[in-house]
Amino acid sequence: MTDTPRMLAQGVMLVSWWSPIVLFALFLGWAWVVATVYDKDAARFYLPRRRWNFIHIAFGVAALAAAIVLPLPSFVVLPVVAAILGADLAFYFFSRNADERVPEKMRWSLDLKKLQAARAASAKSRKQAGSSLVLKGPAGELPVPPKDAPEYEIRIAAEEIIKKLTDARGSQLDIAPLRDGAYGATAMVDGVRQPLEQAAMPAARAIAIMDLFKQAAGLDLQDRRRRLQADLKLGPSGAGSLVSARVTTFGSAAGMQLSLLLDPEGQVRRKLEDLGFHEPQLEEVRRLMEGRGVVLLAAPPDNGRTTTLYTFIRSHDAYTSNVQTVEMDPQMTIEGVRQNKFDPKVDGAEYSTTVRSILRRDPDVVGIAEAPDEATAKEVARVDFDRTRVYFSLPIDGAVNALQAFAKAVGDQSAAAKPLTGLIGERLVRRLCENCRVAFAPTPDIIKKLGLPADTKQLFRKGGQVLIKDKPAQCPICNGSGFFGQVGVFEVFPITAADREMIAQNDLTGLRASFRQRKLPNLQQAVLMHAIAGNTSVEEVARIMQPVAPPKADDKKDPAAPPQAPQPAAAGAKQPPAKPKA
Repeated sequence: MTDTPRMLAQGVMLVSWWSPIVLFALFLGWAWVVATVYDKDAARFYLPRRRWNFIHIAFGVAALAAAIVLPLPSFVVLPVVAAILGADLAFYFFSRNADERVPEKMRWSLDLKKLQAARAASAKSRKQAGSSLVLKGPAGELPVPPKDAPEYEIRIAAEEIIKKLTDARGSQLDIAPLRDGAYGATAMVDGVRQPLEQAAMPAARAIAIMDLFKQAAGLDLQDRRRRLQADLKLGPSGAGSLVSARVTTFGSAAGMQLSLLLDPEGQVRRKLEDLGFHEPQLEEVRRLMEGRGVVLLAAPPDNGRTTTLYTFIRSHDAYTSNVQTVEMDPQMTIEGVRQNKFDPKVDGAEYSTTVRSILRRDPDVVGIAEAPDEATAKEVARVDFDRTRVYFSLPIDGAVNALQAFAKAVGDQSAAAKPLTGLIGERLVRRLCENCRVAFAPTPDIIKKLGLPADTKQLFRKGGQVLIKDKPAQCPICNGSGFFGQVGVFEVFPITAADREMIAQNDLTGLRASFRQRKLPNLQQAVLMHAIAGNTSVEEVARIMQPVAPPKADDKKDPAAPPQAPQPAAAGAKQPPAKPKA
């Protein structure tokens, strides 16, 4: 009986005095992060706050249960509790970074080097009194002029233009002369050009800004006529990592022009499944890739033709096959692929001669990015279609129009039909922002006008606003535009022996009837399928149904534009330099 109090005292002391303090500190730190950081972050990007709060509570209850129930010493229980709470924080961290509603530039990083570089860059930007953009070219970072120097104002003006470009989610900046001699700055946003400046810029100021970008990229400031191109990196001083940009300048009768393309490689790097093919079309494309012969890839300029060509090329195994390309303006380096760059300004073989030389070596796969003359089309028509797959890219609106242009350039319908195994046409439409798109029931008139299935119950239109505490506010994902990104619309027509016979006879009516009988959707039908799926809007459907305007006469005189492929008068347009691909 005398030992009972001593045993009780020892039982009480099994829990160390410091264990509850450490346990309380763990829960306090975890709760502070969840309540003040994670919850506000979820609200900012319209992540499912209720679901995340439930998840946080579940992890917290599990940690508390482990602390109470586990019959283990404190030095074992406390790490278990810390691991459970840490797993909750890590789960949200990686989940929000993978959520498409969180912009790329707003995603968190655990890279200590990036964090240190960001702090150092932030401190440096504070010393630069107003300058907050890093411009880094082949010669290194372009220094910021002193605040009292005349060049400082130009530097700030250039930075403001870049900030407006990125705030608008623009993929490309263009500075070009207007009709009255002044200059205008525009941005490509989701494939649509938008003005960046409310008022026109005086010519002297615009040229000084263009010279600043040329200087940062290491281009010749005195050469204002020839087409010059170089890469640089830019980004906010505190960003840690910089974004690649391709600077292209060229002269015209009106004056010098500049195009600055952000992340050129990223804009053409896509997976085959992400281009926009519907599932039956994707199956047809995969079958085409397994065969040989010529596949025509047709799309108007700025409608994803280069991206599609690169995606097809990258889908082949370049380490077990001989894969090559012929290009005038490569947009990215494709691993394992021999990319033959053709410079029309350098003396030597013609483009068609280069194509013939490559095709005669019996490669497995060849991607031909341009069609500058009829001779190139004739070389493609002579390909050994039992040994080589050729993707021939044409800047033409519509697969059948591309077929007509190809046959006309070859000059012989039978010769043009012989190697063909597929036709692919493409257009780009803006993708609806999934955060703010608005569903509606289409009226019978809309269903009839668009040719939709009679049982269509729901379509979507752009929103641009969301409700925050029952009050409308601009959508933070799309900046109020209602669209976010682009999606490809395709028509995929495998060519059979019967189809080649109709092409040889120039029976395009019969060819189209053959496509319809096999239920192969054309561009209009494919975009309607995207609208029904909620990927795009009725307005975009109407826009894609309009034919692309033919090129203007003055466009053909642009020294920056590569030579044109032969094409029908009602299709195609000039290919401007370094336009964004999607």
